[in-house]
Amino acid sequence: MSRVSHFQRFSQPENHATNNTLLLLRYFYQSSPFKIQSVLTSLLETDLSIGLAFEQQIRGDASIPDALITQEQMRIFVETKRGGALDPEQIRRHLKSIAQHAATGRGDGSILIGLTKEPIAESERKVLVAEAASQGITFAAVTFTQIVEALRTQCADYERELLSIVEDYENYLAEEGLLEERNQWLVVFPCGTSITENARFSLYYEPPSRPCKRNYRFIGVYNRKTVAYVGTVEAIAVTSCQDGVVSFAEEAGQLTDSHCQRIKSAIEETRYYDLKANPHRFYLVDSFVATDAKKTSPGGIWGLRYLDLSKIVPSYPSDQPRSGASGFPFGRGELREFR
Repeated sequence: MSRVSHFQRFSQPENHATNNTLLLLRYFYQSSPFKIQSVLTSLLETDLSIGLAFEQQIRGDASIPDALITQEQMRIFVETKRGGALDPEQIRRHLKSIAQHAATGRGDGSILIGLTKEPIAESERKVLVAEAASQGITFAAVTFTQIVEALRTQCADYERELLSIVEDYENYLAEEGLLEERNQWLVVFPCGTSITENARFSLYYEPPSRPCKRNYRFIGVYNRKTVAYVGTVEAIAVTSCQDGVVSFAEEAGQLTDSHCQRIKSAIEETRYYDLKANPHRFYLVDSFVATDAKKTSPGGIWGLRYLDLSKIVPSYPSDQPRSGASGFPFGRGELREFR
C-alpha cells in the first residue's frame, strides 16, 4: 500500500517545491500563529508580529476608544531555486516590483526570501541585503533544510502530528534532492532493546518508509537519556528477505562485503525483532564510538533529534571537511549535555 503524503510529487518541480513549502507553513500557522512567528523570526533574523494585537485605552486625536484590535500589514515574497544559487538580476527585478507595488513607492517593510537548496555565497547575500534595505525591503537567503530545522525546533516531542508533517516534507525534499549536506549535525535515533546489536554490528535500522538521512554525515543512538554511541555513515541500504536470500538496494555510499555481512549477521542474530519479515533501511557506520552526552531536560525523546555539533562539542572545528573523512572525530567526554 502506498503511503499517503501531505505533499505533491508531480511535474514542474520548482513550482511544487514552492507550493509544498507554503503548505507546510500553512499547517503550522493553522496550528499556532506563535509557532510560525517564531519560525519566520529565526529564519529572517528580524522581529515579526503575526496575528491580532489587543490594546486598551488608545488615545486618538479627538477621543479615547476603550479598546483596539489591530493586525499589522506584512508581505513576504518568495523566489525559489532548486540549486545553490539565485539569479541576482532576477532578485533586483523583484525588488523593483515590490517597491513599486507599495503605496509609498518603496518596499514599505516587505520581505523577499530567496529559497535554495544550498546557501548562496556570503558575498552575494550581503550585496542583495544592502540593495533590498535601500528600498525598504528585507532580503533573506534561506535553504529548504533551514526551514525543516526551524519548524522541527518549534515542535514539542508530544506533537506527533506536526512532527509527522515535518518528516513528510523532509522526505519530499530528500526524494527531490533538495536537502543540503549537513556535516555539522548529528542525527540522533532513539533506541531501545536493539542498542546492543547496534553497537555490536555498527549499524542502525529503521522502516524504509521514514525519510532517509542521506544528507547527514554523523548519526548517534540514544538510550536512557544519553547519546550512547556516535559514528560516521559509510553507506545506507534498504534490505529485503525472500526465501532466505537477502537483497540490498543502495541509497547512499557503496556497500562493501563487510557491510553486507554485518547486515546479514544482524538479521540472523536479532531475536526480539523479525528483521526478515519486512524491508528495513540500514545505516552502516565505520564504527560506533561510545559517548555519554546526557539529555538534561525532563523526559526522553520521542523521535529523531538533530544536534548541532558546534554547540555540543567545545572543540568542533569550523573547517570540518564536507565529505571524504572517516571516523567520528570525537569520543567519550567530548560531547556536551543537550536539552
